[in-house]
Amino acid sequence: MLKIKRDDQSFSLLETPTLEDASITERNDLQEFISNSPAAFFAEIGQELFLLGKEVGPSKTVQDRIDLLAIDKEGTCVVIELKRGSHKLQMLQAISYAGMISQWVPDEFLQLLDDEQQEALSDFLEVDRDEINRKQRIILVAEAYDFALLTAAEWLSEQNGVGIVCCRLAMSKDIATNSEYVVCSNVYPAPELAEEAVSRGRKRGSSQDKWPDWTDALASVTNSAVVSYFNQELEAGRESYLRRRTLRYRVAGKRVWNMVARNNKAYVWQYRRFAGDIDFWKEGLSKPSSVEPVKRGQCLRLSLYTADDLQFFHDTVSKNLASIDWLDDIQENEAEELEVANE
Repeated sequence: MLKIKRDDQSFSLLETPTLEDASITERNDLQEFISNSPAAFFAEIGQELFLLGKEVGPSKTVQDRIDLLAIDKEGTCVVIELKRGSHKLQMLQAISYAGMISQWVPDEFLQLLDDEQQEALSDFLEVDRDEINRKQRIILVAEAYDFALLTAAEWLSEQNGVGIVCCRLAMSKDIATNSEYVVCSNVYPAPELAEEAVSRGRKRGSSQDKWPDWTDALASVTNSAVVSYFNQELEAGRESYLRRRTLRYRVAGKRVWNMVARNNKAYVWQYRRFAGDIDFWKEGLSKPSSVEPVKRGQCLRLSLYTADDLQFFHDTVSKNLASIDWLDDIQENEAEELEVANE
């Protein structure tokens, strides 16, 4: 890394010690640096990830631990393995962890998080929680990679569709200020190729491809009351979004509720608030505990399980709240952003 010297318009070289020379270890230092500032690190390597935890046991049958476990916006589980220097078995280790993690169900990932973190994860994901861990991928972070490992990464990725990213760490030190820096660069695949691969993957795995029509979209929903209600609303011409199995409800032209069909319930987001709304919904629904304020109290979420729940919701949004005084006014573009983050 070069230091800019503006006074004489020149560069000067910074020191480039290894992590070992700088007494930075994998577990006690590098892992902690990343887990304490995941957003900064993930942005540095060009990834949008939500950190689930560190030192995560992938299986009860082994004592090994995953350095860092994360998830991307598509619900793909990401195994991150850190190495000081280089180690040709790093990828084999990560692959074995990814294989074990592939057996996890979504609830096992949620158990790694507290209630506040689970809410943050819901905000982060662009898919339903039920779609968590349908795929797995790997990120390797090391100071160097040998030819064999990079060749294997290319073969696994291009021939077998295994998502692998190899990030190289380089450390620099400014003697003048004693400041230390770490630069991360992706050596495989090239960033431009990675972006294209993600784009192709999203097209192949989109919900639209899985659900060519509403009959197919509702086929996996086990709650018959939800299926019946959705069919009723669709036949009546309710505004909908097939890709996310969503019905939309508006007041005075502005979207106020989204209802998403999940396997065993209807999941509702209320984008605007009215006085006493939490108590109102709790008194009318079969599971009052499902009513919660979210987005720092800006919105509500609630779950509908029974035919009575669904009828109560329908009567409320079509009749009872037609002339309600709302406490806030979310613009249409804000509702769009919230929908993408939380459906």
